[in-house]
Amino acid sequence: MKKFIFIFLVLATMISFSYDYTMYDLGIAHKISVIEDKPLIIYFSSPSCVYCKKFESEVLSDEKFQELLKLYYTFVKVEPNNNKTIFLENEYTNNELFGAFGVRGTPTFVFWYKDAGITMVPGFMPLEDFLNALNYILKYVYEDYREDFQTFLDNKESFNPKTKVINISNTDADFVLAHDKNAKKYTSDQKIEKGTVYLVYSEEDLEKLKQSGVFRILFVNE
Repeated sequence: MKKFIFIFLVLATMISFSYDYTMYDLGIAHKISVIEDKPLIIYFSSPSCVYCKKFESEVLSDEKFQELLKLYYTFVKVEPNNNKTIFLENEYTNNELFGAFGVRGTPTFVFWYKDAGITMVPGFMPLEDFLNALNYILKYVYEDYREDFQTFLDNKESFNPKTKVINISNTDADFVLAHDKNAKKYTSDQKIEKGTVYLVYSEEDLEKLKQSGVFRILFVNE
């Protein structure tokens, strides 16, 4: 079975919590992340995993953590089962994905961008560590930042978000609307939410949204 190769970066009683925008099919989540130009977090979990529940109750439930995920990431949860998906043109069951990614325990977090892995982090990370990791990955992806993680922390660096406009086809627009609960068509009577992914079909609506401070706009070419 094919093993995925990563460019590694150095990152140094509980109730399960559900993040509303979690996806559960890796192939769909990956395609959404590519269309929307977002890094993908693949969260390998298992029903009996104590530290997965700890992550979900102490980290995933945090408002600031959720805000970062919603704004800048696609988040997919993979559990061991026989559900099938198509990832990078190959079919896998979720069980096979554990082996393909070299996951030896849960939780394990894989950071992925487009068609390549960035890094894989095994084990539980406390909230502040995970927030720092999310910001570091964003700076790495969007600002071509190449200092190591410790330098990032020592210099108190930060990610500086900018409005991002992505041209997409009607076919991709239909796919996003069908599979991303955080995406919606823009209409002039809507209340604007900066964390929402908006699809626009006219230059006029595009300019309005760009002035609103929304981070991610998908401009649909008819």
